[in-house]
Formats: sequence, C-alpha cells, structure tokens
Amino acid sequence: MSQQAKIFFNDLKPLLDQFQERLVAIGQKHQVPLFYEPIQYVLTLPGKRIRPLLTILANQTCGGRLNSALYPALAVELLHNFTLVHDDIMDNDALRRGQPTVHKKWDVATAILAGDGLMGLAFKKLLEAPEGDLLTMMRRFTDVMLIICEGQGLDKMFETQSEVSEEQYLEMIRRKTAVLIELSCELGALSASAAAENIERFRQFGYNLGMAFQIQDDVLDIMADESKLGKTVGSDWQMHKQTVLSIRLRRELRQKVDDLTFEEFKRALNETGILNQVQDMYRDFFNRARQALKELPQNDSNQKLQELTNLIQNRRW
Repeated sequence: MSQQAKIFFNDLKPLLDQFQERLVAIGQKHQVPLFYEPIQYVLTLPGKRIRPLLTILANQTCGGRLNSALYPALAVELLHNFTLVHDDIMDNDALRRGQPTVHKKWDVATAILAGDGLMGLAFKKLLEAPEGDLLTMMRRFTDVMLIICEGQGLDKMFETQSEVSEEQYLEMIRRKTAVLIELSCELGALSASAAAENIERFRQFGYNLGMAFQIQDDVLDIMADESKLGKTVGSDWQMHKQTVLSIRLRRELRQKVDDLTFEEFKRALNETGILNQVQDMYRDFFNRARQALKELPQNDSNQKLQELTNLIQNRRW
C-alpha cells in the first residue's frame, strides 16, 4: 500500500473500525459451526472495504446520519463477499486477499453454503436500515443481485466463445462489477433521503468508477505483482476469460490469442500498444466519475471520495 493510501485509510480508521466491529459481529454465532465459521473467516479477511466506504461517504456527502449509512454499507459488503465466495468456486481460485479461498480451506459444498448465508445476511441487514426509502432500497438491492448473477453467467459463457465483441465485454463487466459499485453509492444517497438529482449523480459516479475498476482489474490480473494483488496473477488468462485486452489483441493479430504463452501474451500487449490503449480507456472512466463528484455537494466527505477515486486509479492491488 502506498504512503498516500496509508494516510487516507488511517484518517478513516475510527469509521472503518466501527464498521468492521459490526461486520464481524454478524458471523459470531456458534450453533452451526459448519455454516458460521466459514462466514466468520470471510468477514475477517483483510480488505479495503471500498464498497461500504462508498456507501458511507455518499450518505455523508448528502448530509445523512452515520447510523443510517451503516446498515446498507454492511449489506453491500455482505453481498460483495457472497459474489467473491461463489466466484472463487467457479474460477477455482486458490487465493483471495492473500489467503486460501473458502472452497480450498474447507470444500466446495461448504463454500456454496457460506455464500448462500452471506446473501441471506445481506438482505437481513438491509431490512434493519432505520432511515431512507426502504422499499426502493430493497428493490434496487434485489435487482442488482440478479444483474450480478447475469454478469457472472455471461462471463462464464464467454469462456467457451471464440468471438466476443468489445461491446459484449463492456455489458458483461457492467453487470458483473459496475452495478455493485453503483449500488453502493446509490444506497448511501438513498439512506440519507437525498434529492433525486443527487441520487442519480451518485449512480453515475458509481457506474463510471465501477467500469474503471473492472477494466483496471483485468490489466492488473495480467501485469500486477502477485504479492501485492492478493490473488493469483494470470488467473483470468488460465480460465480463457474474455477481457478487453484479449479481444483487442485478437483483433489486432487476427489469430487466437489462446495459442500464445502467458509471457508472449504480455509481450504482445506491450508491443501492439494495446496495454496503453486499455489504460487510457479506464482513465477515461475515472475522469467521468470525478466529473459526477463535481456536481454533488462539496464537503469533506466529497473530498474523501475524490481521494478514494485517485487511490483506486493508482492501486497495485
């Protein structure tokens, strides 16, 4: 983690500690150890808590009360962890945040059960939200859960398709990744009973940040330092996942990129200029996210969102 990131997260430590205390307490039940121990394990894994932080800061930007933000923030983090546990099973990943994945530490059946439990706990926590339009929040939460599953389905389908367009890829990552970051921001604004135009601006901020995050993630999966990334480098490559990198390289070389070795693939991305193109692509989404923030109330919480956006763009994890 960079020095700038350490300072940023240290400033928010009291807030994040309060959130983490509530998060860990959710899994502290012992009547069914096979069910709750993997959940507790997932919730105590090290993480930046980016999505719940977005929820809380969106709420605070719109003048909301911290307590009203914590419930949707917890729901978002639980939903996120549900997707990670099941995603790791589908991709057979061995590491998550530098630690063994649930299906490796236990087994696949236990991991499926833990993921199901995280989803149920997410709905339970959101239903406890003390403020905001709860019906709208629940509708959006349910819609997004299904959209994420659709995105994961598309991602899996694309593994066996030799031709996937860039437009199809962008729609897949919108569903798989961007909608959850969009929801995180939207729920924060809704929990603060924000004006409709500010709720929409936060949706735009979250969407663009989410698109940037996933495209950047695809680059990091190929180019990052595994010790900093916290998961296996090249896992997308090994699973033959369609990313904007592979789609553009296939179009440029007019051949299947699956025939290349991993090192040849990385070298070709540099030599063709595609790596630079894709980096420019996610920078553009980051800039659109910043523009949305400029149209929202300007206060300390908005400033923190600007700083967080910069940290995400400069991340190596």
